[in-house]
Amino acid sequence: MVLFLVTGVAGFFFVLLPSYHLTGYEEKHLGVEEKQRRLARKSVYLRQKPPTIRLAIGIAFVVLLVIYLPLQSALVAYLEWGRTQRIIFASILIAVIVALPLMALPVSCLERRKTQREEDDCSGMDRPNASDEAANEPAAAGGLPKSVETDVDYIAPQYQTTFLQNLKTLELWAFFWSIFSIMGTVFVIIYNASFIYAALADKEVDNAVKTLLTVLNGVGSAAGRLMMSYFEVWSQKRRAEDRVSIVVSVYFADVFVILSLVLFLVMPRAALPLPYVLAAMGNGFGAASIVLVTRTIFAKDPAKHYNFIFSSVVFSTILLNRLLYGEWYTREAEKQGGNVCLGRSCVMMPLLFFIGLNFTALLSTVYFDWGYRRLSRVVLEERRRLKARAAEGLLAVNTSPVVGTGPQEGEEDAGNRTTTAPNDMQAVRP
Repeated sequence: MVLFLVTGVAGFFFVLLPSYHLTGYEEKHLGVEEKQRRLARKSVYLRQKPPTIRLAIGIAFVVLLVIYLPLQSALVAYLEWGRTQRIIFASILIAVIVALPLMALPVSCLERRKTQREEDDCSGMDRPNASDEAANEPAAAGGLPKSVETDVDYIAPQYQTTFLQNLKTLELWAFFWSIFSIMGTVFVIIYNASFIYAALADKEVDNAVKTLLTVLNGVGSAAGRLMMSYFEVWSQKRRAEDRVSIVVSVYFADVFVILSLVLFLVMPRAALPLPYVLAAMGNGFGAASIVLVTRTIFAKDPAKHYNFIFSSVVFSTILLNRLLYGEWYTREAEKQGGNVCLGRSCVMMPLLFFIGLNFTALLSTVYFDWGYRRLSRVVLEERRRLKARAAEGLLAVNTSPVVGTGPQEGEEDAGNRTTTAPNDMQAVRP
């Protein structure tokens, strides 16, 4: 907790936001011209392609840690290594962690070739680059205008409503319920892994099995997060019309959790570790989806959306782990006259309840996904219309908004501003 606090405070003072990103304070206190000037810089950031070699270095470190940490835990537990071996493993781990920032070193050999780096200063950002001039260039006599670029060419469609406005919609609460059900279930499984295993296997577990379950949880969770990262990068690189909705990640998490719960009820003792792997992968997908979904589809107040969705994890841990599973397990254990309960009856009711709960989460995810897909269709249709008008030479300097009304007085559109001439293309809720 202290480490999180120190890191958060340090990041607050030293981590710089992109110049086009307006905080809530800046939204209220900056002038209209200043906000327009800073938002105009967004096109430069969107066109940048991150250096592949830096990404490869970061992934290599993550994969190394995913393999190394479970391996050293298993070796120390099973082989009962002493202090010397532990110090060696800890020293190697410290060296890997210290070397992790190498991917961010400001050296030219780590930059993408044939890509000119943009200078992040006011003078450089205010000057239009060649692509901006080409996009803004009007059609010559007898010729066709240049193609129109929008933010949707680079990022997914986004809701332009604030957190308080979204709080009044069923879509946000559906997402809240999905994460509540999924993450609450996986935390019950993770926090009580050895007790659930003992109940289903009808025998007490030793330290070797406890270590195995811990290793499987770490590996499965890391695998789920890595798969989610690959899915997001793969989808984002596709054309705007061919991208897969980021909300699909919530389906992945829910399906893995439901499969693990079903397998807990039907698998023999020897195969019980498999459901733990699936539950851990569901945990990885769920944790990654909280971050990626909230940041991807909400243009305004992403931190408030994230904290709201994450609060569902806190509530579910208290309600499902302590009040549901904990009370039931304690009552069944007292019937056997001890603290450890053996037999499927000890966990049967909670597991069946969690299966039903996660099916309701699947339905709420469908509703949440349906609402976002409807928004995406509206935004992509407007994008197609703009490009068609540009191809016909009919695109005016100022175009109409996507749906509904344009920005309200004193409010800037931070999500779907095109990179052509001033164009308040806004995606509000259909």
